[in-house]
Amino acid sequence: METTLLRYTDLPIGDRAAFELVCARHGFAPAHFDVSICADRDDPLNERLVTVRRGGWAQAYRNCRGQWIRQFEADLTCRFFK
Repeated sequence: METTLLRYTDLPIGDRAAFELVCARHGFAPAHFDVSICADRDDPLNERLVTVRRGGWAQAYRNCRGQWIRQFEADLTCRFFK
């Protein structure tokens, strides 16, 4: 099993745009968060573990077909990162 650590700028353009839009809707900029992605090259489903950090708070999301962005927005809505 070989894993690769990626950053926000390594996300597919669609995911980056969705992340930026969600941040803007809640009064944030992408720079307010530290996003890291752990990708397993051997995973046929191309599932990734996306970790978002802000200050002392961190949350990890499974990226199954872009679901992590919805989960991230739900956390912003309930003020998890404030």
